[in-house]
Amino acid sequence: MKNTFNDNSLLSIDGHVIIKDPDSGEVLLDKHNAINFENMTVAIAHLLANQYDGSNAYFITRLDYGNGGTFIDGVGLVSYRSPLVSGESGGMYNKTYEKSVNTVDPENSITVVPYASNNYTDIVLTATLDWNEPAGQALTDTSSGDGVTDFIFDEIAIATEAGLYLTHLIFHPIEKSANRRIQIVYTIRIRAGN
Repeated sequence: MKNTFNDNSLLSIDGHVIIKDPDSGEVLLDKHNAINFENMTVAIAHLLANQYDGSNAYFITRLDYGNGGTFIDGVGLVSYRSPLVSGESGGMYNKTYEKSVNTVDPENSITVVPYASNNYTDIVLTATLDWNEPAGQALTDTSSGDGVTDFIFDEIAIATEAGLYLTHLIFHPIEKSANRRIQIVYTIRIRAGN
């Protein structure tokens, strides 16, 4: 059968993450992330076709946090693992927490930002870890030897309702403790055309 697809326009997806203290304005991380293109194209196709397969929901509902993205040796040298973005099984090294962004609260939400007369649109996820979350965190970010390591995050990922990972970002460890809030602003730009 002859290929009758004539439009050769490109579809590109790029992600960018800012992690900050929303109260002081201090930026803790400003970095581009890796995209799981297989999972992303499957999700986009299902959403555009308005198809639900009965076992997977393809819409974004949460950000997952973990602490398996880096290794720190005895002298404090940090080594970074590769993002897990290959194939359907892409995910996280060690998920320790998740935060819903499918809410009406502007500090934990998803917004679609179209740009008139341009060939791109942004999806902006905002997730704020408040003073009291996650439960079990250290009291201050200057604690030492308290044994609480689940909330020293070095990886985050966007996940769908069914846990399909669309992105994965590895970064220098950031501790979430009860003495500060942390806000993640995660932007996915979808561009079509040349």
